Amino acid sequence: MALFSHLTYLLALSLAAALVGAKPAPAPEPALISDLVAGVQTLVGNIGNAPPPKLFWTPTPSPQCAAINQGQLQCCRGALAGDQPLVVFLAGIYGYKLNPNDVNGIICDDQLAQCPGVKLCCQITALNPLLSLYCQDY
Repeated sequence: MALFSHLTYLLALSLAAALVGAKPAPAPEPALISDLVAGVQTLVGNIGNAPPPKLFWTPTPSPQCAAINQGQLQCCRGALAGDQPLVVFLAGIYGYKLNPNDVNGIICDDQLAQCPGVKLCCQITALNPLLSLYCQDY
């Protein structure tokens, strides 16, 4: 009987030691928006590294832009370079990786008669009114 009580005591002691030495599982780190954008870019690929595919070009090129870049004439409230954080973020969501020297229009429409901003010829207008990509001055 003494052997059984010693085994029970040793088993209880080893179980207690295992419980005391156990550490809680670490809490997961919260996800960052940059991780989300990086994941979307990885899934979509590097679509924006080359000129935009014909599929994404504006369906209605303007005659005024035919000699410039075959884009659509837009009235944009502002023009931002391709390396500006807002443009990088928004373009990255859709998988575009812009050249830092690209001109991009922000808050664009086709109200050209009384344009309060800058007139640009933009190749990608699918993200309007928020953003027009691959633009050049008119």
